[in-house]
Amino acid sequence: MMRFSTFSLAVTALLYCVGSAPARAHDHDHMMQMQAAEPLSGASVYNLASPWTDQDGEIVELKSLRGKPVVAAMAYTSCKDICPLIVTNMVAIEKAAGRKNLTGIRFAFFSLDPAVDTPARLKAYAEERGLDTADWSLYHGDDKAVRDLAAALGVRFRRDDKGGIDHSAAISLLDEKGEIVFQKLDTKVDADEFVAKIEALTKR
Repeated sequence: MMRFSTFSLAVTALLYCVGSAPARAHDHDHMMQMQAAEPLSGASVYNLASPWTDQDGEIVELKSLRGKPVVAAMAYTSCKDICPLIVTNMVAIEKAAGRKNLTGIRFAFFSLDPAVDTPARLKAYAEERGLDTADWSLYHGDDKAVRDLAAALGVRFRRDDKGGIDHSAAISLLDEKGEIVFQKLDTKVDADEFVAKIEALTKR
């Protein structure tokens, strides 16, 4: 009788532990949603109201990204030097996050070239680069939207005399409220360092 009672308790404890894991994941998602619903601070990029259009032609505001960590950069598809490095670094961050089993991260590519980077061009670029749009969004905005976001992210840019765009190599990590919590202004990015910052956000 004692052996049966001990076994029963063990089974009950095991079922409790197995059942509690999804609940903790659900609680974390619920907490992130509650944080996203809180008022934005003056430091939030999501205060910018200029509309953007994603690669699928959907018109959205920046605040549509609320509620999850976002790895964001500004670049353009016809760039042959710095922009491919920026995207390569973002992909490296994505892969490093995958090795840590981190999910719910959004990767956002904002074009600096509204005239060329139409939503259709951005969609084709995502396919060319193998960017999974389940996790990636590529955005087209007008000149004002581009200028406003560049100022908020600290990205300096200007047209050169060859039709290209000189700009900062910035990759920013935004928290669930759109505040910059980490940023690299360099083409050399340590993906594991970036992922450590993302992991810290998920534990807040």
